[in-house]
Amino acid sequence: MIKINIKKDNKVQVKSFIKKIDLMNYVLNYIGWDLSGSNTKTTANKIWNLNVGSSLKINNGHFETIISMSGKSPYHNTDHGKQIYGS
Repeated sequence: MIKINIKKDNKVQVKSFIKKIDLMNYVLNYIGWDLSGSNTKTTANKIWNLNVGSSLKINNGHFETIISMSGKSPYHNTDHGKQIYGS
């Protein structure tokens, strides 16, 4: 699971994603890809692989978005209050 901060138009939004495919769909529908030759999958992979505390600036030609990684955890599923690793 990852938790990211998204800054666009001087507004900050916090989003969490459990699966990378969910992040890819969000990038496709709401962020777009960077004009530096990336596509949706590449942009999503760059975001997913960010270290906590680091950021990525994305300019899709219409607006600029800054994504910063606020948290990562392999513990994303819970079963009656117990954390399950790697599920």
